[in-house]
Amino acid sequence: MNWKRGGLMADRCIYFVEGSCEQQLVRALREPPSLLIPGKIKIFNVVQKLLPKSQLLSIQPGTMIVFAFDTDVPVAGNLKKNIELLKRYCSKVEIIYLAQVLNLEDELVRCTDVKNVQELTKSIGIHQFKSDFCKMKTNECRYMLERHCFDIGRMWMCEVPQVFNFVERNGNRVRV
Repeated sequence: MNWKRGGLMADRCIYFVEGSCEQQLVRALREPPSLLIPGKIKIFNVVQKLLPKSQLLSIQPGTMIVFAFDTDVPVAGNLKKNIELLKRYCSKVEIIYLAQVLNLEDELVRCTDVKNVQELTKSIGIHQFKSDFCKMKTNECRYMLERHCFDIGRMWMCEVPQVFNFVERNGNRVRV
């Protein structure tokens, strides 16, 4: 399946997500009816680490690269360098930014009807929420989001902190 994005035909998609909670969210949002385009999910924090050259060389032309990352730590040097590396070693890729302002938990509160993220999973604290969220079956996670009026249109669309101003607000391009 090809997706027309910004003049490119994306034949494949790779999501680089910060952790297992983001992985769970992307999986849940790909459940039918899909809200995100399908793709491979790799846990890799692009704000903290540099993509290895071996990883970059394995990315095929026409790939949509999706970076999902938190913005609560105001350090963007590695993210900038990862973008440069992608542009240097990969041809005809489109980079999509899913900037989480300030983190995934804040995004989930903003996009649902809950006042704090623990309400989603009925967890006691934030650490238990993360554990409970990641342990859910993918379809159960999707159902839980729908039950709490999840709005994909609000996800990843907030103004980022100034240090991340170079990041394009293009998260809507990965939506189905």
